[in-house]
Amino acid sequence: MESGQLAQYKSGNPRKKLYLLIFLGGLSVGVIGFLGFHHLVMDGYTNSLELCVSCHEMDGVYKEYQKSTHYKNPSGVRVVCANCHVPHGKGLGDYVDKFLDKVLVGGRHLYHHVIGTYPDAASFEQARYRLAQRVVEQMRHRDSRECRQCHSYEAMQFADQQRSAANKHERMMKDGTKTCIDCHQGLVHEQPEEPAAGGKAS
Repeated sequence: MESGQLAQYKSGNPRKKLYLLIFLGGLSVGVIGFLGFHHLVMDGYTNSLELCVSCHEMDGVYKEYQKSTHYKNPSGVRVVCANCHVPHGKGLGDYVDKFLDKVLVGGRHLYHHVIGTYPDAASFEQARYRLAQRVVEQMRHRDSRECRQCHSYEAMQFADQQRSAANKHERMMKDGTKTCIDCHQGLVHEQPEEPAAGGKAS
C-alpha cells in the first residue's frame, strides 16, 4: 500500500466522520430534550397538586378532596389530582393519551381560566354537572384505568368488605359489565345535581 493511501486509510473518510458527529449530536439533543420534556411537562410540575389547585375555579373541589380518604387516610397514602385525572400506563398508546390529555384538556382548562369563563364559585357550580359528566365519560372510556393503578380486584380482601360491596366487586371481576366509575361517582368530589329540565347548564 502506498504511503498516501495508507495515510487516507488511517485518517478515515472526513465526510463520514462529520455525518457521525452530526448524528450523535442530534441523538444526544433529542434524548436530553425528550427526558427534559418528560420530566417537566409529562410527569413533573404539570402533575403536581400545587399546580392543579392554583386556579380559583378549583377552590371548592379542592376543599371536597381534602375531606376524602384520597387526601388523608390511616395508611398515609395520598392520591393527587393527576393520579385520577391524567392517563397512566407504560405503553406508547398510553403516553400518547397522556400527551393529548395535557394538550387538549389542560389547554381547555387554561383557556377558560384566562378568559374568565368561571369568574366566581356560582358560575362554576352552574356548569359543574356538565363538566363532571365529561370527566365520568373520559374515565368510562378508559375503563377506569387510573383507578386500577392503585385498586385491583385480585388484591381485594372481599371478606373485609361490606357484603353488598364484596358481592358487586366479585361479580364485576368475573363479568366486567361495569367499570369503577359507574358505581363510585361522588367518592372524592361531591356529585353535582343534574339541572332541572329547561334549566341552564352552561
